[in-house]
Amino acid sequence: MTSLLEMLDINTFLALGFAVLSLLWWFSVRRPAGAPPGPWLAVPLLGHLLLLMKKDPRQQFAAWRRQYGDVFSLYLGSQLVVVLNGYKVIKDTLVKKADVFSHRPDSLLLDIITDSKGKLKAS
Repeated sequence: MTSLLEMLDINTFLALGFAVLSLLWWFSVRRPAGAPPGPWLAVPLLGHLLLLMKKDPRQQFAAWRRQYGDVFSLYLGSQLVVVLNGYKVIKDTLVKKADVFSHRPDSLLLDIITDSKGKLKAS
């Protein structure tokens, strides 16, 4: 009885491998339904970090704000992050809907990018 690897030629094996990797990539970076718009190209495991490393992150966030509006989302690593811009949007979200948005999970990657700015220090 011939083994499965002997039955598959190298082209079939490469095509199947490419299909599996493509499906894994698509499932890992697709934006959930109802998420705010954002940059479309996200690399698996890295997300949009490569785009943030190209230039100053503040300039990149400002460009995304102009393109997608005051609320947009992006992937930092494999974690979807929603970015809020502008006083009115932040006030509406964090004051008027405080019970929904009262907890932000800790993210080492976010701490590195922002130098831990905007976080309360434990005393």
